[in-house]
Amino acid sequence: MVAEPAPEVILCDTSFVSMQEMAEKKPEAVAHWPQVLRDRVAGAILAISIFTVAELRAGRIVAGWGQRRSDLQEARMAAYVTIPLDDDVLNVYTAIHAWSKKGNRTPHNDMWIAATAVARGLPLVSCDEHFERIATSHDLEHIYLPRHSLT
Repeated sequence: MVAEPAPEVILCDTSFVSMQEMAEKKPEAVAHWPQVLRDRVAGAILAISIFTVAELRAGRIVAGWGQRRSDLQEARMAAYVTIPLDDDVLNVYTAIHAWSKKGNRTPHNDMWIAATAVARGLPLVSCDEHFERIATSHDLEHIYLPRHSLT
């Protein structure tokens, strides 16, 4: 008997997690994503960086979410594998941060999230095109799923 291959692990950026939440109520929000990529993500183990957790929680505070809605988001986040900060992530972040200082401006939390993916050798799924710049110079596979249809 041949063993089934282990499912792929994909790191999810905050933008993707937010779009997934939106799609629960409005499936049409992600209907423009290529089916092959939706299938790839659907078959994967989904992970998030500790920085995605922080961004989502901060976003709730800024938006003034109530306890019930916050609890629902926490329950959704619990379905993801959370990847903590460690020395491997820190070392990759320092390289990405130095690169960004040379005219490749990228939001700090996104540098941390990309560093997490690179350090773990995971593809990164996001709805933010700026990860493409990091991908081309830091051995990152970026699965770009735009927020809006490009047609």
